[in-house]
Amino acid sequence: MLRKIITSIGQRSANHSGLFALYLGNSTASLTQIKGNKTVLCRQAEFASGEWQSALRTLLPVVPAGCRLHLVLAPDFYQVVQLDKPELSEDEMLLALPWQVKDLVSINPEDIVADYIDLPVHTAQQAKINVVVASFSWLKQLVQQVTQAGQQLLTIQPEEWLAARLVTPAAHATMLVIHQPDQEVLIQIVRDGVLYFSRRTRGLGQLHLYSESELRNGELDRLQLELQRSLDYFESQLKQAPVRDIRILMQKADVVAEVLVQTGFSRVEVLGSTAVNTTLNLQQIINSWPAVAVLSSAGSEQTV
Repeated sequence: MLRKIITSIGQRSANHSGLFALYLGNSTASLTQIKGNKTVLCRQAEFASGEWQSALRTLLPVVPAGCRLHLVLAPDFYQVVQLDKPELSEDEMLLALPWQVKDLVSINPEDIVADYIDLPVHTAQQAKINVVVASFSWLKQLVQQVTQAGQQLLTIQPEEWLAARLVTPAAHATMLVIHQPDQEVLIQIVRDGVLYFSRRTRGLGQLHLYSESELRNGELDRLQLELQRSLDYFESQLKQAPVRDIRILMQKADVVAEVLVQTGFSRVEVLGSTAVNTTLNLQQIINSWPAVAVLSSAGSEQTV
């Protein structure tokens, strides 16, 4: 992800003594590491709005100099748009994207850095791409802070593209429903490890504050409507076979799963196990899942 920013100002090191992932959330940053075959939580740091540098100053000294580091960004730090895929080569695409999306995002075209993934579609439809856009000048500050601390920056990735790694790839479609405190609910549908559908709700950022009683007595109605709309779109518009199961990662996930089953959703489970071994408890996974997810592919990692 964000290959241009790494190529332009990234630095490399020959030391391969460790692999870490740092997730920069909306108010909390989490640092995880692979030890043996398990993912462990090294440290977390909270920060006030706009003061992410303080979190990095706290966490980066924990990483030994020369270690390999993945950076994962929360939605506060990038924008996502969906486009019809232009008939261009990959290199031409990366150059053209800032001008393709300039009217759809709030970043000046000259300051845009963008990357994309292909979205699977029915053969009768126009090919689509999912485009992530960030500020080059902001990313430059971020990368410089990491490299000045002596780490080898491998990738910068948006959390939007990582949730599929939390489940074992399967031939059937799975819906993932993920909520972190003070963020909108992320709804995705994946199959064979590939992202088919992704969207975020509006107005459900405070879902974690509801009591069990409130969740059982109507406060999940809006979420259920959003889930049903997403399922209908996946089947009717994308012409895909029905989703077989729903996996939930959020606070009070067991209550939410029970309510969804009672109201007609089938095969709803708490996303308790991930595609990698981890020592993190459920609450830590909720807060740090993008960092856990990016390390799940450590065995086949590629620098960009």
